[in-house]
Amino acid sequence: MKPTAEDFHAIRNALANIPAEISSDAVGANVARSEDIYAPEAHAAALDPTAPVVIGSRGTGKSFWAGVLGQTDTRAVAAQSFPRLGLNQVDVEFGFTGLNGPAQIGIDAVNACLPKEGGAEQAKAFWWATVLRAASLAVGEREAKMAPHMAAASDWESRNDKLADLELRVQKGGRKLLIVYDALDRMATDWPRRRLLTEALLEVAWEMRAFRSIRVKLFFRPDQLEDDSLRFVELPKLKTGAVRLEWSQIDLYGMVYSRLALTTDQAAAEAFKILLGHRGLKLGGQSEIITRNWPLSRNRKYQEQVMADLAGPFMGSGNFGFKKGRTYDWAFRHLADAFEEVTPRSFLGLVISAAKYGFPPDDRAITAEGIRHGLRAASKTRVDQLHQDFPWIKGVLAPLAGLLLPQEERAVFAAWSSAGTISALMDDASAKGYLPPFPPQGKPSGKDLYLALERIGVMERRKDDRIDMPDVFRVAAKLLKKGATAPLG
Repeated sequence: MKPTAEDFHAIRNALANIPAEISSDAVGANVARSEDIYAPEAHAAALDPTAPVVIGSRGTGKSFWAGVLGQTDTRAVAAQSFPRLGLNQVDVEFGFTGLNGPAQIGIDAVNACLPKEGGAEQAKAFWWATVLRAASLAVGEREAKMAPHMAAASDWESRNDKLADLELRVQKGGRKLLIVYDALDRMATDWPRRRLLTEALLEVAWEMRAFRSIRVKLFFRPDQLEDDSLRFVELPKLKTGAVRLEWSQIDLYGMVYSRLALTTDQAAAEAFKILLGHRGLKLGGQSEIITRNWPLSRNRKYQEQVMADLAGPFMGSGNFGFKKGRTYDWAFRHLADAFEEVTPRSFLGLVISAAKYGFPPDDRAITAEGIRHGLRAASKTRVDQLHQDFPWIKGVLAPLAGLLLPQEERAVFAAWSSAGTISALMDDASAKGYLPPFPPQGKPSGKDLYLALERIGVMERRKDDRIDMPDVFRVAAKLLKKGATAPLG
């Protein structure tokens, strides 16, 4: 039985109504929900209690997975998805969440406990105090204020005695304790203080290897650990063992198809069931999807077939439509940053916008032109989201509007120089209290600014040494490229 026009319209409606705002915090109103969990096999290591460092760009799921670990119900779903990790025997407390509140440790706590003139030992004492606080809460001690724990953390003998006692109490309960640190980009707004706190936290994490029942997990942005000025001697070992949160093309399509399979829109669910049945496939249930036993979660061939049904096989029409590329590959390729990474936010954003674009066709749910429109919408969203982490990004991209890529570096640097970009962003960072792209010392140049963009995947060099920018940023930044999707108007 082939899907009808009504079936395609129902599926299109379900795609268009996927929640557009999918950002998460580790705690609070925007915390992860059980029904939102889609667990790629590659993310098992990120939840593994024995893996202390997880690295992920904005939108890859750091705070989402931190929130999953931090709640009993979502942790149970993760335990079902990754049974070998033993998450059903793990309790979780937070060491840092970036949010200021009576039960949270955010930048207010950092500033209160570590004065501006504070040094490395005081910074380490602060992080040790967060460990003591979290472990104390886990065993039933309800002292949530930092001051008493700072006092114990500042004396190494008192700290070790207290930690030994806490670990013994955790062991007696037959459990393990994982202390999670999220939103670590919010711990400081200037380079020296961020480096001080980062080095101190990494040193504490390294020393926590001495404990078997109390472990820590740190969720970092890549640029934080790529800071060449970090001097912690064991950093190379921690970076080598770090887990990187990445989403493959198969993972992203599996996520979208799972949203359709589990939609509460009964008309859309039935329509998707008919479409899959036409391919000899079945609608996946929650258990099958969460354990990756549904073919559409892992089989590229099946995923390609379903995408061809939903959007047509190619991005062009007619006998030579294949030259424009396959719809299945096009979205992933054009949403990738310079590290060839695609975030689930961008991918879902493209699909949602594609399903809202134009007049609904009768023989598919979305169109090639809708997918191109979706790239424009996803690009704007990605730059807006990047701006939350790097408030200087829009001011740096604006002077490049209209530039034809790929381009010689001198033309890129000249655009910044003509606009006075570097001095303007440094003044703005100082006035508004955010971290600039490089330390405010010396005389930064266009090359320094390019390297800052390269480090976060916004710019790259071609083999001929010309500068280029991935479409996911280029389109919103209004740069041009021959034969490519036109920028936003």
